[in-house]
Amino acid sequence: MATDICVLVGQRIRKLRQMRGWTQTYLSVHAGVGRNYISDVELGKKEIGLRNLYLLAQSLEVSLEKLVAGIN
Repeated sequence: MATDICVLVGQRIRKLRQMRGWTQTYLSVHAGVGRNYISDVELGKKEIGLRNLYLLAQSLEVSLEKLVAGIN
């Protein structure tokens, strides 16, 4: 069974955040979104909107393409 797209994107965001040594709080402040939102996105509990996906990609210093590359 395929894993839900929200879970896969959340896992990618968590991986990129952790690679930088950032906390969820740091990323949330940098991206201008709530820390609970970051947590929910990383766990696949929240469906991320395009605007927030873009904000997180910018904050993580990756393109949207790289953020979602290979996720299917």
